[in-house]
Amino acid sequence: MLDMTDEERTAMPDMTDDERSAMPDMTDEERSAMPDMTDGARSALFPIILCEHEPAWFDWYAEEKERLATLVGADKIVRIEHIGSTAVPALLAKPTVDILLEVAEDTDIGKLVASFPANEYICLRQQTIPTNDLALLLKGYTPSGFAKKVYHIHVRRPGDWDEVHFRDYLLAHPETAHSYSILKRKLKEQYEHDRDGYTDAKGEFIKAATRRAKNLAEKMDEFFIARLDHYEDHMLMNVDGLPEGYAELAKHIPLGAKTLLDLGCGTGLELDAIFKRCPDIEVTGIDIAQPMLNILSGKYPGKAITLICASYLDYDFGEGQYDCAISFETMHHWTHQEKLIVYKNIRRALKPGGRYIECDYMVEKQSEEDEKLAQSVKIRSEQNIPDGEFYHIDIPCTIDNQIMLLRQSGFADAKMAWRKAGTTIIVSAKCC
Repeated sequence: MLDMTDEERTAMPDMTDDERSAMPDMTDEERSAMPDMTDGARSALFPIILCEHEPAWFDWYAEEKERLATLVGADKIVRIEHIGSTAVPALLAKPTVDILLEVAEDTDIGKLVASFPANEYICLRQQTIPTNDLALLLKGYTPSGFAKKVYHIHVRRPGDWDEVHFRDYLLAHPETAHSYSILKRKLKEQYEHDRDGYTDAKGEFIKAATRRAKNLAEKMDEFFIARLDHYEDHMLMNVDGLPEGYAELAKHIPLGAKTLLDLGCGTGLELDAIFKRCPDIEVTGIDIAQPMLNILSGKYPGKAITLICASYLDYDFGEGQYDCAISFETMHHWTHQEKLIVYKNIRRALKPGGRYIECDYMVEKQSEEDEKLAQSVKIRSEQNIPDGEFYHIDIPCTIDNQIMLLRQSGFADAKMAWRKAGTTIIVSAKCC
């Protein structure tokens, strides 16, 4: 049934007589038989259905909100919220209105459930559902499939619920809502008759967006894995200077270069322009997120690419192996000290005369760098993030500090070669 886990399905036969009798508009025989349906039968009867946003969903919510106030009593209700995808205009959604019903701490949940008409609502109690719900009331399920209006009513005590944060974040960030629609459409094709799989597959995206909504930092690998399905679109369309930056970076690869070290290579967007300039170059790519490397591994058939899943902060690149090294939009998460360590290792890995090209987010004023660093320190302190743990927090350097760090690491002639908005290219070389 809609958005039920295996545990919820398994629990349905254990419903009380009152709960089983709440199957809407069914005969006694139908109510008795429905819990015993196989998973396959339930999946066929209640498949994943996605629709473009319908303004009528807000009317459905308003109608049910009024009905809930009548059934439960205004004195017991703390708040009622429209949550879920139907609460977000322009978002692709299952035509099911999710409602958060918060009730007072002294509310008797058993009596509350009993107040819902048995011919309209199915009730699942807390002991049968592994969620935060004290009770989950389902409305609009019939032996022949979904009714015209379908509801999930999540009964909870007052709290700070992630579903509200996620909804508000999507409302405030249309680009994230668009990416979520793309992900859901893709998952629907894969999990049309597997609701557990569909729900689980959305989990990382929802978790990541909710963390952003609550101003919580994400682990570096989890950040990129959660955005895997829309990462390339974001890089190419949403960040000033990046599309041009890929082409500009490639211009600084020496035409005679035979070996290239690519740090934080991700899905390899930067390699499109590089292979056009140097078709036979041998690439070693390092990235912390294996799913991104999996995408890269299938992108350039016939090219010499070696991929390594590791953190380049502490990986041994070897000595004197590469004609050129690059990094694209990856270094702005590290402190000065961390960058010094990486830059010294890059320099060691380059052949004499080898070139390091960095395209990254940089700021112009020291006050901007100081502010970003202070924010990072505050976030790490508030979230008790241990030293050495890699989290996706922006701490860009000024252009001058970036050049200074490269020179302190032993690079010669480090200089800015190109800049658009915050996207900046610095080129440096290893002395012969």
